[in-house]
Amino acid sequence: MEDSALFGSCLCGSVRYEITAPLENAEYCHCSMCRKAHGAAFSANSTVPTNKLTISSGADFISEYESSPKRRKCFCSNCGSQLFIRRLDKPESTVVTLGTLDGDPHARPERHVFVASKAPWYGIADALPQFKIYPGCEPTDDASSV
Repeated sequence: MEDSALFGSCLCGSVRYEITAPLENAEYCHCSMCRKAHGAAFSANSTVPTNKLTISSGADFISEYESSPKRRKCFCSNCGSQLFIRRLDKPESTVVTLGTLDGDPHARPERHVFVASKAPWYGIADALPQFKIYPGCEPTDDASSV
């Protein structure tokens, strides 16, 4: 990232972080775990190299929940804001929730993932590509996008 960093925090401000790399793979995730964690129809996420993400304050407030094998949802233990997802099988990359960034992330979601489990009351109205599960993990007997 050119001379500027992205800054983010939880709702209460106990946890603050800095990212010194461009965000990658921005997407809307419609899986049931993200829906429940966010209390919304979907979450907006992006990935960042783990070594470019620094917790600048409040590391002691970060708690983790094993949402699925090899995945840990990281959230503020004070206010409950979901901040990151640690991938134990891919530790070099961390998922960042776009809603916790303080300003413009300079990235826009480019796809919808896990639409097979999307909220039945939400209709996707944009023209972004949709994937039943995740790009590269789609069943081979079906088209990759819906």
